[in-house]
Amino acid sequence: MRITNNIISNNYLSALNKSLERQSQIQEQLADGKAVHRPSDDPIKTIRSLRFNTNLAMNEQFTQTVNDSQSWMNTTDGAMSNLSSIMIRIKELAISADGSKPADALNTIGAEIDQLINQAITIGNSKVGDRYVFSGQADKIMPFERKTITDANGISQDVVVYHGDLNKISMLIKPGVVTPAKDAININGEELFGPITSTPAGEKTLDIFSQLIAIKEALQKSQPDTNYVSTTGLKNIEDAHAAQLKQHTQLGARMSAYEMAKSMLENNNTIIIGDVAANEDLDFAKAIIDQQTSENIYKAALAVGAKIMPPSLVDFLR
Repeated sequence: MRITNNIISNNYLSALNKSLERQSQIQEQLADGKAVHRPSDDPIKTIRSLRFNTNLAMNEQFTQTVNDSQSWMNTTDGAMSNLSSIMIRIKELAISADGSKPADALNTIGAEIDQLINQAITIGNSKVGDRYVFSGQADKIMPFERKTITDANGISQDVVVYHGDLNKISMLIKPGVVTPAKDAININGEELFGPITSTPAGEKTLDIFSQLIAIKEALQKSQPDTNYVSTTGLKNIEDAHAAQLKQHTQLGARMSAYEMAKSMLENNNTIIIGDVAANEDLDFAKAIIDQQTSENIYKAALAVGAKIMPPSLVDFLR
């Protein structure tokens, strides 16, 4: 094959451009510390990077879900602790409401129980942000409302009605299928104050509130019924409190499970970030050496090119 001046020039310029491209690539890497900027830089590392970053995004989403779940359960936990204190106080008042006290003292105890019922309703309407924690999945609706209803016989009744539903709120905190009974973060109104009784008008009343109101009304009669309070009333309080403590204990177990899940996710996050760094981060020492080598090659190529490039008309006019 005949070697012409054009072939020599083109081969030289092509080699020179490749040297410049290599310098540009190294400078780009040194600028941000990343070894790979486009698939053509390293296809295998690019595939790994996509996989690692997908796993990292998924893991971070699960972590955020756990944080949101813990916020919900912490609010529920605090509310149930406060509710437990109220139930203990109501029990103390019921025990103190014996027949040795005068009617006005018993009426006063009934009035305090009435206020404690209102406090329990306020606790039942606890929120996280704009969501009610005891409303089931109907969490934009205030669950508990105290009102007076009138039956078909014209008799008025003081009740607390429930506007929420009985559904569970479950969060996906790991790949797989959510199990509502195991993964639920909420306690609904029936679990807190139930069971539910439906009125003829279709409203849902809650037995625990009905029992507490009955105790209050027994104490506020002109002739207080201390026998009812000390027997049926006290037993109802103890049973209701025991049921609430059972729900609180189950919530505590789920909170522990979510805390373990959070720890695992945070550990996974650290591992994945390390994998991403190992795959993407630049070996600066090697890159600096490569840059110096590339510069030396480029300078040498320029020096050689000045000797091998064919003379031009300008050279003859000197």
